Amino acid sequence: MIKVNGKLMNKLAVRNLKGNRKFYLPYFGAAAVTVCMFFMMTSLKFNDYLSTRSAILPQLFQFGIYVIGIFSLIFLLYTNSFLFKQRKKELGLYAVLGLKKKHVASVLARELGIISAASLVSGILSGTILGNLVFLGLNKLLHFPVKMNFQFSLPAVGITVLFFLSVFILTWLMNVGQMVRLNPTQLISGKKAGEKEPKSSFLLFLAALGCLGTAYWFSLTIKDPIGALNKFFLAVLLVIIGTYLLFTS
Repeated sequence: MIKVNGKLMNKLAVRNLKGNRKFYLPYFGAAAVTVCMFFMMTSLKFNDYLSTRSAILPQLFQFGIYVIGIFSLIFLLYTNSFLFKQRKKELGLYAVLGLKKKHVASVLARELGIISAASLVSGILSGTILGNLVFLGLNKLLHFPVKMNFQFSLPAVGITVLFFLSVFILTWLMNVGQMVRLNPTQLISGKKAGEKEPKSSFLLFLAALGCLGTAYWFSLTIKDPIGALNKFFLAVLLVIIGTYLLFTS
């Protein structure tokens, strides 16, 4: 039996990140990009220059926050599922060597903590730099009498950190849930298993048509998109759900 302590789990987490960098670097890049987009959109919502000149812009930016948030959640969960599949054999070997599942879960938590901290810092910094560059370019092109400034907003930082921490915790819970359900043999052979074909369903097909039809009906009947942001947002959600159901069925 391996004597397990916090120092050993920290070493394992760092070693795993280095050893699986060909998988973790794309995941880190995807997380940092989504953090950057979400932070920029949230910062625009709290930008004093924009909010004081239009009552509609904050609503549009709020709509953008919801859309980017939904996209980020789906994208990161899908990326994490691919990453976890590549590591099933490694996690199964840990169990064979004597590590309990709670210890492996602790190692996964440490790995994800490092990745989440790095992606949050990188995303917020890159979002701040990119936002300032974009506003600088707009000032030079438009020549407004009052220059626009991309403000570093603490509320935007707080919302971004809370949202993505929730996403990272959810991915950790999903990984631990899969690990608990599978025995070491299944984990070791899990990487070789192909993707299962989704079960087709006529009810899912009808639901997909209903979502897509309703969404496009909203889009065609909305005369004033600015005055009907709620319907417009609902239409976007229905398109996302309907497309997923259609491809699944």
